[in-house]
Amino acid sequence: MTGLLPIIEQLCDCQTDAERADWLLRVPQGVIYRDNAAIRMVLRTAGFLAGVDYLDAELAAFNSTRTEQGCWRDSVLLSVGAGRAALLDVVRKGGGQ
Repeated sequence: MTGLLPIIEQLCDCQTDAERADWLLRVPQGVIYRDNAAIRMVLRTAGFLAGVDYLDAELAAFNSTRTEQGCWRDSVLLSVGAGRAALLDVVRKGGGQ
């Protein structure tokens, strides 16, 4: 028993970076926001730094100011998009441990 929520334990159970990347791409953004410290710990322990970078981009987006139309600024969209693309690449290649 780790004391972590079951959805975070699913991340702990991932055996490869590809599985971790897939988890990050599918987990609700509210979980990323709420449990970012636990997620960061799991990703760092696994040595999955691309996942940590993506987590940072998502958190920066949550806390960024938006345009007058309520949209993210282009720089935020690019950061989050680049992080997602990197994770998709890991998933596609099957990413090792």
